[in-house]
Amino acid sequence: SASGFRRGGAAMAAGRCPPTVLLLGAAGGGKSLLVRRLRHIHRARGTGGHRGAPGAPAGAAPVPQVGTNLTELRLPRKVTVRELGGCMGPIWPSYYSECSTLLFVVDASNPTQVSSSCIQLLSVLSAAPLASVPVLVLFNKIDLPCYMSLVEMKSLFRMQDIVACATQPITMLETSARDGTGLADVLQWLRATLGDPH
Repeated sequence: SASGFRRGGAAMAAGRCPPTVLLLGAAGGGKSLLVRRLRHIHRARGTGGHRGAPGAPAGAAPVPQVGTNLTELRLPRKVTVRELGGCMGPIWPSYYSECSTLLFVVDASNPTQVSSSCIQLLSVLSAAPLASVPVLVLFNKIDLPCYMSLVEMKSLFRMQDIVACATQPITMLETSARDGTGLADVLQWLRATLGDPH
C-alpha cells in the first residue's frame, strides 16, 4: 500500500529500517525453499519443533523465483530477506546499496553450474557497494547423493584465492534446505553478523 511504502521510507530516513539480507545465487539452487525453511525453523523454535513445515510437501516441484521476493525473519531483531531470482543476475547490482549482509546459494549437487556460480560470486564480491558487506556462501542440496563435499566445492571454486582477494569477510556452510541440515547455523550467523540490539 502507498501508506506502507511511505512509512517504510520514513523509517529508512530515520535509520530504523530493518536490515536487508540479500539472497542471491543461480536459478535452481534452492533459495526459495531455504528462506521458507529458515522462517519456519525460527517460528518452530518457540513451539519446540524443528521439523519440516506442514503443508510443504517434500516432493513438491519448486517454482523458479522470477522477480524479487521479500520475507521477514525475526532473530529476534527483525530483518528483511530479499530473494532475487537467478535469471535476474543482470539487475542484481541495483539492490546492492541497501544490503546489510549477503547470502549466496550454490547448488552443490550440480557440477555443471559451478563455473557460472563462481563467475557470479566473483562479480558480486567485486561490486563496490558490497566491499565491506559480510558474505555467507551456502553450498546447498547436500542431502542429494551426487553432491560435492565442501572440500571439493572449495577446490573447484578456488575459495582460498577468492577469500584471500576479497575485501569482505566470507563464511562458508553446507546446507540442505530440504532436510534442514545447517539451517540453524545460518540463523546463528545472521544473528552474530547483524547483531541483535539489546
